[in-house]
Amino acid sequence: MFVSLIIVFREAMEAGLIVGIVLAATEGVPRRARWIAGGIAAGVAGASLVAAFAAALSNAFEGAGQEVFTAAILGFAVVMLSWHILWMSRHAAAVSAELRQVGQAVKLGQRSLAALGAVVAVAVMREGSEVVLFLYGVVAASHTDPIAMTAGGIAGLAMAAALSWLLYRGLVIIPISRLFSVTNGLVALLAAGMAGQAAAILHSADLLPGWGEQLWNTSFILSDDGFLGRSLHALIGYSARPSGIQLAAWLATLAVLVTASRILSRPAARAVAAGVAVAGLIAIGGPARADELPTLVFQNHRFIPDRIEVPANKKFTLHVKNTDNTADEFESNDLNREKLVTPGQTITVFLGPLSPGTYHFFGDFHQDTAQGVLVAK
Repeated sequence: MFVSLIIVFREAMEAGLIVGIVLAATEGVPRRARWIAGGIAAGVAGASLVAAFAAALSNAFEGAGQEVFTAAILGFAVVMLSWHILWMSRHAAAVSAELRQVGQAVKLGQRSLAALGAVVAVAVMREGSEVVLFLYGVVAASHTDPIAMTAGGIAGLAMAAALSWLLYRGLVIIPISRLFSVTNGLVALLAAGMAGQAAAILHSADLLPGWGEQLWNTSFILSDDGFLGRSLHALIGYSARPSGIQLAAWLATLAVLVTASRILSRPAARAVAAGVAVAGLIAIGGPARADELPTLVFQNHRFIPDRIEVPANKKFTLHVKNTDNTADEFESNDLNREKLVTPGQTITVFLGPLSPGTYHFFGDFHQDTAQGVLVAK
């Protein structure tokens, strides 16, 4: 029960923070509940489909299918968020004036609502697929009491919903004259974070150059795996060890959105700005293919072997096979990698070049037993 509570809360919390911002950004808009609820329902349905076809998806694109798919839906979310920002930049003055005069009769039009509904669906689908896979694996592989596990999952979901509601209530106490500016700023940071995450994921699949594996390391101040670190990761794409391409995509997307929102007094500017908003996802040149290492195996919720020597200052490929009956996730804060692996599946993780040293990795769903290190020499 406790494990399912933690897993569901952690994953739902990341999606819930996005929902909270969307609720605040559409405060007072008629029919917004319908669009947001529809986005959540679509996300749950999409998460189930992604979980059902996770193995086939991951094996696509020469083992990089999972990364390509995740980056694609993040890119789609960036476009939808950019669409909303540009639309609101053009109409915010009229909307805030109407809110003051009429109280609640806001006529935004469904284009902005549709965009934010799609973002909600993407957020729920991305986090929900991991929840579905994990809970299904636990039920299929153990004699866990389904009532206790369901109760834990419901409790975790309720906690995440409460956090989302608190964020929403904190935002809507802002005076209406400033609400749209604040929420537009948060949505711009959210879009920049998603663009940075998409670039980092494509780099982890060896599809984009890194432009530096780790520009800095702030994990001693704020780690990626803590509550605040995960929250900031979901909201603004925070990473304690960002790569160069990740930072470039983040900065480029934010700069384009801020600039575009200021020039929308010209009718033709919106289409131009929306097209440029995802420019940060584009990188020039392709990385060289990597050397391969022996397969790393999940067995009895442990890694075999739990220590692997890898070449320093050189790209390499690591295969990870899951022989357990439950899903798990190969994750490393040191390596800035996170990839789901279903039972019986073998995934491909592209890494390097690494400076000489020791890099820890773990199984995200069984952190008490699944631990290992890569030693770069």
